[in-house]
Amino acid sequence: MDIIKLPFNEFVGLKYSENPEYFLMLDNKPEYRNHLDTVHASAMFSLAEATSGYFLLGQLGELSDIVPVVRRVEVKYKKPSTGKVFSKAKFVGMEKPEILESLNQKGRTLINVEVSLFDEETCIEIRRESG
Repeated sequence: MDIIKLPFNEFVGLKYSENPEYFLMLDNKPEYRNHLDTVHASAMFSLAEATSGYFLLGQLGELSDIVPVVRRVEVKYKKPSTGKVFSKAKFVGMEKPEILESLNQKGRTLINVEVSLFDEETCIEIRRESG
């Protein structure tokens, strides 16, 4: 599955990062700005949600019968973002071998993914729990 080709992600304009240190990105466009001329919270959340899916597909893509579903999301906006916004993700609490073991034993598991968004000055952490 190509995460940026999902209809909503295409509509929003998400892209693969031009910087190999990150996964996905939002360009610096006026459409993403709010009334304070900073990146709108919903645009950043869209990037974070797509990043968590991209990360899970990359880590667990070989398990074609597994479909991650969001159970809970916690967002901490530390300060406003401006310009391009980039994303990274990682597992929290369990690593891939533990996740695979749990899936093999129970057929399902809770997976926590932490997504961090970056502009030139800011880091925003978003934690997603899938089950």
